[in-house]
Amino acid sequence: MRYIIIVLLISSVSFARVTRLPEFQKPHSVWQHRPLAERGFVTHFDEHLNQRLNSDESGEIQNEEMACINPLDPDNMVAVWRDFREGYRRIGVGYTLDGGATWEDALFPQMYYEWQSDPVLVVDHNGVFTANMISFAAGGNTDNGLLSVSSYDGGVTWTDSVWAMLTTDESAFEDKQMMAIDNSPDSPYQGSFYIAWAHFFKDDEGNYDSTHIYLVSKRPDSAYTAPIQLSTSRSVQWANVATGPNGEVYVTWVSYRDDGIKFARSLDGGVTWTDEELIFDNGLIQAEIEPALLVFSYMVMAVDNSDGPHRGRIHALFTDVSSNFAHTDVFYTRSDNQGTTWSAPILIDDETQPYSVDQFHPWITVDEEGRVWCAWYDRRNDPENRLMDVYFAVSENGGQTWRANERITEVFSDPGQGTLDAGLIGEYIGWDAKHAKAVCVWTDTRFGDQDALVAVIDSLFIEDAASDPVELPTTLDLSVYPNPFNGMATLAYSLRAPADVALDVYNTLGQVVLQRSLGHMASGEHRLSLELSQPSGVYFARLSAGSERVMAKLMLMR
Repeated sequence: MRYIIIVLLISSVSFARVTRLPEFQKPHSVWQHRPLAERGFVTHFDEHLNQRLNSDESGEIQNEEMACINPLDPDNMVAVWRDFREGYRRIGVGYTLDGGATWEDALFPQMYYEWQSDPVLVVDHNGVFTANMISFAAGGNTDNGLLSVSSYDGGVTWTDSVWAMLTTDESAFEDKQMMAIDNSPDSPYQGSFYIAWAHFFKDDEGNYDSTHIYLVSKRPDSAYTAPIQLSTSRSVQWANVATGPNGEVYVTWVSYRDDGIKFARSLDGGVTWTDEELIFDNGLIQAEIEPALLVFSYMVMAVDNSDGPHRGRIHALFTDVSSNFAHTDVFYTRSDNQGTTWSAPILIDDETQPYSVDQFHPWITVDEEGRVWCAWYDRRNDPENRLMDVYFAVSENGGQTWRANERITEVFSDPGQGTLDAGLIGEYIGWDAKHAKAVCVWTDTRFGDQDALVAVIDSLFIEDAASDPVELPTTLDLSVYPNPFNGMATLAYSLRAPADVALDVYNTLGQVVLQRSLGHMASGEHRLSLELSQPSGVYFARLSAGSERVMAKLMLMR
């Protein structure tokens, strides 16, 4: 059974119709912060260092993240997110030049208009990062548009701001854009940008309750085209866009009137388009799960542009209701014929909990080797289905089979904690994979309010690298005992060649709690005593020897 609620969300300019499933309304109104053991909370620890990206201490919110890895430099990654540290909508940007060991962050300057929102990010085949954002006058009801800005130095500085779309009156509002760039060397349109979004326009009574999906494109060294309309029916939102290896452009969006996902494609770089087509009927279009958290059935796509056996395959994820209408699930599907037909949606999660588990806000990417990487929010570790983690899965054979799910977050997060605003935690997370590694950026409340946290997953395919005939740098060995430890531990490491050695210890915020230079050490086995006068918790020891680094997780239990 469904019931429909019509709401006009002026402040966030989000589409108004909410489809709710009564089964989602679990008795969480009596939820309390009881001890985890009493609640039967399941906890475990994985291998990925979580660091806080935003450096502010404002207590305001950061959400709606995106991230990209430089295809020319595996140590250079950039992230963007929606940032309220000034008390209103701005865009934060962070970058790393050392593989994620350290990050720098700032706010984008206020270009043209005071407010900014809904950041997206791409990087081209030359390593140039381009962000796009909604830039609009304070209040959001007058001039607004989609502004692009680029960085040629790995995210450090940003220039070349250009309007992709500009509305200079109150007749319309542009919302929830997504951007793709054609990086395929075989495409005649390599270097072209494509931006798809929901165009809100007023009805006869002056209400922003009508929408269409629009798209603009930009060839290298040219201006953005005039917008074209892809949807024929109104009440649509949540566009996503992806490019194929030979100039294909694919766009999906959610249709509230048709209760499903629609699709259109261009095989000539966005010049001509097929008519929209309903490709999936959904039991969930938009719903509210605890605690007043909106989830959506938007479909995100990534295309295999590698030279592997699945070149051209479209991979996609979307959220839908479970078969028993008890919770939300993330479903995977693919197409081998440019979106003409799609495989039956399947679950790629491997959780088997006896209680309901909501999974939502997925994202997908395909690396240059054709590996498919998926990430999503997941509540499998909380029997009360409220506290959330971030998990990921990888397929090395084009989506036919999947590696065991891995937890990215070191600890759970309560999405209802801290300041609640602007869609609670936003509607998407940052996720990109290149160079046999992935970077994830997500919304997290472990420190009491919403923050943007980041983790780099870079150890999945060590076996593949070890079998590579190219000679690789010497690998450091590091072990810690006892672990867990009570204040004092021994670190054992081995060097195959003399090197300058240093030790850094981080907490889960990514803050350095101990630094020690060990000097120039000879090759061979070494040991050192480590004493931490810190609170109980998880820490990370990073040993550096010359240009090499190795990290170990520490469990301090007093």
